[in-house]
Amino acid sequence: MSLDDGLFFIVDWNFLFLIIGGCITASWLLIRLVSVSDSDNIESLTNTVALIGFPVGISSLMLAGAAFYLDSMEIGLPDSFDIVTLICLGLMGLVLILRPIKDFRFGTFISLAIGLFGAALLIFLGANQVKIIAGAFIVLFLVIYLTIRMVEDLYLLIAEILSMPIVSVSVGLVCIAQGLLQLFGASFLDLLAGVI
Repeated sequence: MSLDDGLFFIVDWNFLFLIIGGCITASWLLIRLVSVSDSDNIESLTNTVALIGFPVGISSLMLAGAAFYLDSMEIGLPDSFDIVTLICLGLMGLVLILRPIKDFRFGTFISLAIGLFGAALLIFLGANQVKIIAGAFIVLFLVIYLTIRMVEDLYLLIAEILSMPIVSVSVGLVCIAQGLLQLFGASFLDLLAGVI
């Protein structure tokens, strides 16, 4: 079995990813419906499910990437894969990846690491004046931090929007419905074509 055939097989089973990922994405609603405990337990259980969803989100984005790869090759995409599936996998992957890491501020750590690396590089190259080393560290830290801060703010805004229960539950339910439709050989596109 070649790599293309293996990817084709995995992409053809996308309904399984959609159903499992959709359940994890809609976990806030599912936990609320099943649970009768207090809101603190529900919140901690939802956060635990979000951590489990992180690898599923990565797998969803990788599956979408595999679909792009297969579409560019001679083998093509399976008949079960359509644009709705691609959108569902992409949105679900983003929701599942961004939900557990939305509170992680990576800009400070990256800036600190680059500033320390720059100072260490100056020491390695023979600089021995503390003012030069400290100045290089401060300049590198501030420039990188301010640059990354803009990207981080945008990332946090997207993560906050996708982590809202109404958005994540909606994405999850649509993914579950698309996965179930694909299990039975249909799609939202088929239903839409039947209505129009």
